Amino acid sequence: MREIQRIIYLKAMTIHAFIEYLKYRWKAMGRHGTHSPFVYDLIEHVLMDKSVLPKEFIVDIPESGLKYENLVSRICAYYKYTAKLFVPSDNNENVQAEIIVVNGVKAKDWAKLLNKYAHLMKNNSAFIVTDIHKSLAQSGEWKKLCAHERVQMSIDVFGLGLLFFKEEFKVKQHFVLKY
Repeated sequence: MREIQRIIYLKAMTIHAFIEYLKYRWKAMGRHGTHSPFVYDLIEHVLMDKSVLPKEFIVDIPESGLKYENLVSRICAYYKYTAKLFVPSDNNENVQAEIIVVNGVKAKDWAKLLNKYAHLMKNNSAFIVTDIHKSLAQSGEWKKLCAHERVQMSIDVFGLGLLFFKEEFKVKQHFVLKY
């Protein structure tokens, strides 16, 4: 069944997304390919976790697919993120958010949104963007987000881009992880 879902997903891709998917599959690492304790812990307790989540951490992200909704829910549960902001739905500049999820926004606006909400990003906060490889523009904008001065760690799981703001990371790091 999983193979059938993968084939259907691949048929719906653009040529750019398919090429990016092949690159992703080639580069993606598991927990034993990383040297970061944070990333190893994320893989072990979030990406590989299959336990039932408490209702307060379940999130709804339209059009991102259940797999990625599940991932964001697991991130919220594991890091105890309760203050969530969904852009463009919530679009409130003054709320204190531990995690910001950008879904259904044009790629050209991603950097503007990161700059707009950067003041909300405290230590251990996360900024998540959906569909980072759907088009050439999205892949390019994802790279710009990874290079942002406040982002210490970026993680690519193909359908989602995870940006972490952690002051204890002294060197900017980028990972491509199997999911």
